[in-house]
Amino acid sequence: MPKIEFSGIDKIVHSTIHFILINLWLLFIYFKNGFLIKTRWILILLFSILLYGIVIEILQDQFTVSRKADILDVAANFTGSLLGIFFFKNIKKYLNA
Repeated sequence: MPKIEFSGIDKIVHSTIHFILINLWLLFIYFKNGFLIKTRWILILLFSILLYGIVIEILQDQFTVSRKADILDVAANFTGSLLGIFFFKNIKKYLNA
C-alpha cells in the first residue's frame, strides 16, 4: 500500500480528539459534583489523559506494523487537552444558567 502523508492534519486530529475527550470528562465531573470543579480534579484528569495518550502511542509502536510512536502526537494530545481545559473554564459559567 502506498504511504500517504497528511502533513499537519494528523496533529490537528489528535488535538481535536483530546479537546473533546477532556471536555466530556470535565462536563461529567462538573454536573456530577453539583456545578463544582476543583483544580485538583482538573490536574488529575489532565495527567490521566496525558498518560492515556502516551500508553496508546507505546502500544501502537509495539503491537502494530503500520504505525509508529510519535512524540509530536503526544504533544498534540497535550495541547488539545490544555485548550480543552481553557475552553471549559471559559464556558462553565453558562452551563448552570
